[in-house]
Amino acid sequence: MEAICEQTKFYNALFLVHCATPAKPSHPILANVLIIADVETQQIHLTVTDLALTIQASFAAQVLLKGEITVPVQMLFEIVKHCPHGNISLNSQTQITQLTETEEEQSTKIYSLGISDTDGKYEIRGINAEEFPPTNIIDTTPVSLPTIVFKDGLKGVLYAVSTDENKYIVTGVHVQLTQEKLKLIGTDGHRVAITEVSPQGIGRKPRQQFTSDEMIKFTLPGRVVREIARNLGDDVESISMLYDSQSNRLVLAWQDVILSCPVLEGIYPDCEKLLAQFSFEKEVIVEKAPLVKALERLAVLTDKKVQGIYLQFDGSLQQLRLSIEREFGKGDLVIVANLPSEMMLNIQFNLKYLIEAAKAIPSTSIKMHLQQSDHPAMLVPHGDRPNPEVEMSMRHFLLPLYTPQQ
Repeated sequence: MEAICEQTKFYNALFLVHCATPAKPSHPILANVLIIADVETQQIHLTVTDLALTIQASFAAQVLLKGEITVPVQMLFEIVKHCPHGNISLNSQTQITQLTETEEEQSTKIYSLGISDTDGKYEIRGINAEEFPPTNIIDTTPVSLPTIVFKDGLKGVLYAVSTDENKYIVTGVHVQLTQEKLKLIGTDGHRVAITEVSPQGIGRKPRQQFTSDEMIKFTLPGRVVREIARNLGDDVESISMLYDSQSNRLVLAWQDVILSCPVLEGIYPDCEKLLAQFSFEKEVIVEKAPLVKALERLAVLTDKKVQGIYLQFDGSLQQLRLSIEREFGKGDLVIVANLPSEMMLNIQFNLKYLIEAAKAIPSTSIKMHLQQSDHPAMLVPHGDRPNPEVEMSMRHFLLPLYTPQQ
């Protein structure tokens, strides 16, 4: 391999793929990045995998001689990170050494990657590229989704996803896709977030790629969702999705990035059916900014054992009182609210969950639907949104901690 590339492009690609490196690799090859220099396309392809999540990133380069090698991804990442801006030269070599033993002579191949810039040279020992795990290929029709639709939908539910590995199936985001609707669901058993958007994109602009009448359903691992939310730039127009129900694998591709992973196996809970037994007849409208600010101020009084906050709705005063009391202190804040004049209701929620739900709602105001103190509350966007052209429906449900004493 012999190639010349820009430091910035090389670093950005490494930054994307190194996230797939396992914390404790079960084999040395899994700590390496596969580097392929392609003469025909004049590109360098980088691939990292932990056998579940695989990320590939490509970038343009001047490839003089094709080749492939694997080297430790973390070491390469740090080297390229500290290289000066400008061009970097890559050169892979294979040396054959003879090992003489008592009765027979053996040869060993040593693989290395040379890296040089304007300031100096490096050499990293590697492993034969043939030992790198093969990439899974999915032979199915891709579905194209507008990036703004997919990304905003994921952000709206990601906070509610469980991090408890004992609750395996709810550690991911459940995806339901039809021609008319993309539904994303996240839950940890204490709260539920549901986002529905039009897969057609802004203003239901027709997209010819998706023609099936059947619903596509799978649960996307939370780790993958976080990587998408972190790496999917706003400059990307659309993202391609390929799902194979036979192999239970998913591929997401945008620009020069390909992400492949298995989806979570198991039956996702029917959250909407469980919530359908509750009614939400009382409506309260509050400004988002004052609510979040008040919750964050009171959050300093919480501890690991007790995280509840009381919400007292007073229709006669058109206000919402937020109060918290502990052995070591207490706090009480009031914000203006728009609610029925006859409404009087006390309810308690987990403060952390309430803050996260409020922050996930992309609007200037929040409409709260309630019924009574032992029923869940439903929070929905109200007022102005940052992307009003995107057809989106968002619902956030919070279970109360317990019925407060009246």
